[in-house]
Amino acid sequence: METTATITASALDPIDTAIIIGFLVLVTVVGFAMSNTASEGVDDYFLGGNKIPWWVLGISTAASNFDMSGTMIIVAMVYELGYRGFLVELRGGVGLSLAFLMIFLGKWLRRSRVMTSAQFMRFRFGTDRPGQVAHIVSAVAQSVLALGMIVYFCVGSGKFLEFFLPWDSRVCTLIMVAVGLAYTLMSGLYGVVFTDVLQMIILGITAIYITVKGFNADITQYVNMQSWYELSVTVPDEMKTDLMKINSAFEFFGICIAFYLFRTMLEGMGGVGGYTDQRFFAARNEREAGLLTLESIFISLLRWSMVAGLVALGYKMVASGDPSMTMSIKAIQASAENVLPAVIASYIPVGFKGVVIAGLVAAAMSTFDSTLNAGASYLVMDIYYTYLKPNASPEQLVRASHLATCALAGVGALIGFTIGSINEVWQYITIALGPTMFIPLVLRWYWPRYNGWGFAWGTGASMLVAITLKGLINLGYLTWLSPMYFLFPIIFGVSLIASIIATYTTAPVDDEVLMGFYMRINPAGLWAPYADQAVARGLITRAERAERYLEKAYDLIGVCLSVPFQFCALVATMAFVFHDWEKFAISFLIALCTAFGLYFFWYRGLKSVEKCEEEDARYGAFSK
Repeated sequence: METTATITASALDPIDTAIIIGFLVLVTVVGFAMSNTASEGVDDYFLGGNKIPWWVLGISTAASNFDMSGTMIIVAMVYELGYRGFLVELRGGVGLSLAFLMIFLGKWLRRSRVMTSAQFMRFRFGTDRPGQVAHIVSAVAQSVLALGMIVYFCVGSGKFLEFFLPWDSRVCTLIMVAVGLAYTLMSGLYGVVFTDVLQMIILGITAIYITVKGFNADITQYVNMQSWYELSVTVPDEMKTDLMKINSAFEFFGICIAFYLFRTMLEGMGGVGGYTDQRFFAARNEREAGLLTLESIFISLLRWSMVAGLVALGYKMVASGDPSMTMSIKAIQASAENVLPAVIASYIPVGFKGVVIAGLVAAAMSTFDSTLNAGASYLVMDIYYTYLKPNASPEQLVRASHLATCALAGVGALIGFTIGSINEVWQYITIALGPTMFIPLVLRWYWPRYNGWGFAWGTGASMLVAITLKGLINLGYLTWLSPMYFLFPIIFGVSLIASIIATYTTAPVDDEVLMGFYMRINPAGLWAPYADQAVARGLITRAERAERYLEKAYDLIGVCLSVPFQFCALVATMAFVFHDWEKFAISFLIALCTAFGLYFFWYRGLKSVEKCEEEDARYGAFSK
């Protein structure tokens, strides 16, 4: 979806420009105010010293997932396909992995007591050669993914701001990068999460305002095609033209959705890495890891209500044919990616337009700063400190963090200048590059025999294949693989086969390392022999082993409730804005029933702060 029409920047009043500039100055000042706290050491710079309250981390998690570029794509998908566009965004925009993180994955990450997703590999596979190789491969892979997300930010933010500012997308990107880099550089995770709270306040105001305007527009007056309102994996003939305009890969729509759902389930079971994992590593305890995720799920409703409001206003604009909105209408007709900026340019009044744009800029900044901080942690803690300069002082590590942060931002901006479509970047990250780690990340939790060589070969081989095939496709070769759901099975298969072969042809992980992993995490899967061994060695009692099994049973019930809860809550939110009362009633009822189930099977089972501290002290010494 290429942008071929523009909206003149003259629509932006000086007062709106002043509000936007004021917001950028404010977040920079907040970052500066946090700089002293974050400069005490890398624990503070990357994890906030594990002192940040859960509700701040929850808001930050939601804000980081509420990005501008992704919102532009989601609005485009829903505008063209209705509820089917929501199903498309199971590929990443829905954030369904939060349902898994809330129930069990978040607490497992917190129990690991590591600083980065790559550092986790040394805890899981040991510190011998296989563990070190897995650690390095993970650090490189996570750094590449972080760079991809930074490129995604640069492309989307530039395309959005060029609608309103008198410069092209490259200049707009540089402005955003400079501001985001400034406060992330100064304040680390402290600055990231506390500016995210400020940004989320502005985002919330923006989302509520657009939701109300979209609800009042009543989309049923402008969309009379019944198939647009169907939550279905089949596509009627009258919609296929619009479907192909978005992406020819969606021709086999049902296959796409099944693939996206499978991808999401893998992501939820194994983890997502990056800034998401960082929030759980930074949590004060495992109870707060669960609570911050629940908060994030509720806040995400604002994003989808805003999406629905933007879609309704986009249809109203095109149907009106208002001559004063000619440029905006042409922009939407050229590309559905333009719905978001076109609606803002034409429907938001002077004065509040600056607040709305500042809110969307905040959405972009929150993703950028989180990715930048997490990406720098891999380069500094997992490569520089672990292998290049293990005797580095805290001051040297902070300086190295500053250099790594600048390098990631600069390279990301340069690559972003060469890419034209936001959806192109998003698809590559979510469907081709990201899945290279899905199988290794899943196997590390559930299969004790899985070792460092399996992780390294599974991740490295599939990432090499993903980058090579994408390069060949871009050069005009193997074009039949261009639909991403054709590429995914190859990446998936290479990762799985390489993981299994490498694991079975090399030595298993040392039993003491695996025992330490079991004792600290209590993972699901094939760990029963280690539970029995722990009892035999007097590490836990039989009653405690039974409690551990019961916890996993409740986790299974909880995730069977949390997935439909999140899915239906989001659908109900959209249906409300669309005046789709039947779908709203059904979705809301399912969400309400599963919420009651979650209260009994998840919330009441959350450990107290005292219990968390007691277990941290008791099991924390294992595999340190």
